[in-house]
Amino acid sequence: MLKAYILLITNLENKCKIADYFAKLDNVVNVDMLCGPYDIVVEIILKTNDDLKERIEKNLTNIDNSMSTLTLIQSDDI
Repeated sequence: MLKAYILLITNLENKCKIADYFAKLDNVVNVDMLCGPYDIVVEIILKTNDDLKERIEKNLTNIDNSMSTLTLIQSDDI
């Protein structure tokens, strides 16, 4: 299993709407709204890197008000 965190900078007017969108997606474990450089963090668990890439490409292109994203993949090798 692969755990990743997607950090989003969004349009503040749509922060709640975007968080709700991610919370409804399959494989999403947690969604938190933040104060700081990033507005939302999404925790997601998938089987492979390819699954993660496909999921991110599919779902992030559906968001009109996402200004920037960063994806962090948890490593069990540390």
